[in-house]
Amino acid sequence: MTSTTTVYDLSQILNYPIRVEVNRWDSEHPLRWASYNDEGQIASGQFLEPPGLPLFTLEDDKGRRLCDALPKAVSAVTALMPAMDFVLAQACAASAAAWELAEDAPLLFILAVDHAREQSWSLERFNAFLAGKRSDILKAVGLPGSRSLVRLVRRLALSPLLPWELEDIRAALQNPEYLALMRHHPHLHVNHLRLLNRVRQPLWPGLLNLVDEHTSAVELSWLCRMIRDSLAMAGGNEQALAAIHSRETLQAQHDRLVERFNRANSRNSEEKRQDLAKELSEEHGDYPKPPLAPIGGIEPLGSWLELLEEGATMRHCVGSYDVPVALGEVFIYRMIHTERLTISLEYQNKTWVVGEVRGVCNSSPSEGALDWIRRWVNTGRSS
Repeated sequence: MTSTTTVYDLSQILNYPIRVEVNRWDSEHPLRWASYNDEGQIASGQFLEPPGLPLFTLEDDKGRRLCDALPKAVSAVTALMPAMDFVLAQACAASAAAWELAEDAPLLFILAVDHAREQSWSLERFNAFLAGKRSDILKAVGLPGSRSLVRLVRRLALSPLLPWELEDIRAALQNPEYLALMRHHPHLHVNHLRLLNRVRQPLWPGLLNLVDEHTSAVELSWLCRMIRDSLAMAGGNEQALAAIHSRETLQAQHDRLVERFNRANSRNSEEKRQDLAKELSEEHGDYPKPPLAPIGGIEPLGSWLELLEEGATMRHCVGSYDVPVALGEVFIYRMIHTERLTISLEYQNKTWVVGEVRGVCNSSPSEGALDWIRRWVNTGRSS
């Protein structure tokens, strides 16, 4: 008789004796599992109860991975949310209705599985849930149950999601302004939600054209900085972004604003910058203290006047960074050896990281300079 289970020995991975026995995909209850040590069974999992390890870590003694034993279409769905891959695979096998939803509207399927897992639903309860209208599924997961949102969610293509992004997605799909923009966009992708959640305001018709399914996290951060900087240099005038419909037009507008900002600060040069620096001091108070100690060749800016002068000297937009600097979100250093660069550090997740490094007119630094800066930041954080 052919076995309906596969045994995965995890002893070498976890450094203690443990085996996980998993029902095969073609069994009556796919991916149900039980774990054992030398003394017997220690745990088991029913529907939507993962073993605590991702699918790709489960490999038998012949080198065959559990994830490779799944149908390719199922693996494609599980890859959209790696942190939930085991329960997503179980849910795909729950019923024909479950698989239909997974293929047709993967985001709604993931939200439904996440909701069912939080409620500790049985297989029967989950299948009854999916038998209802999709608008009712939306309501159950905390979203408006409108037909238009059902259609929008169905059109929304995905790339791999991080666990905390589900809450961000729920928030975005409840925002009427975001939905108004997305409804008329022909090729919706989760990157559009990521952009909207980070930009928040201002919103304009061409905003969604700035990203697509190929946009990386690094490119997304760059776009958000360009939007923020352009708006700051425009004095908060949202009309400066109203005609932006591509990355090229955003870059061109940013460059025009940089030139105008630095030209305005250079007119009557030092006297004008001193007056503006005084205004910034009155608005924000004392210039913040540097978060990392300087080293030879890298020094912190020490005043609002130096911030303005750095932008004018380097012919880029750092002179407009007064608000994020005052809020403690950004701190600016300058490299004076071996290259002349402006270094922006950003405070993220309770630590300082390298944000942007730019030369004159936003030119790129050398790889050697970047490596030196990263090592300085890493060393400074640990000291």
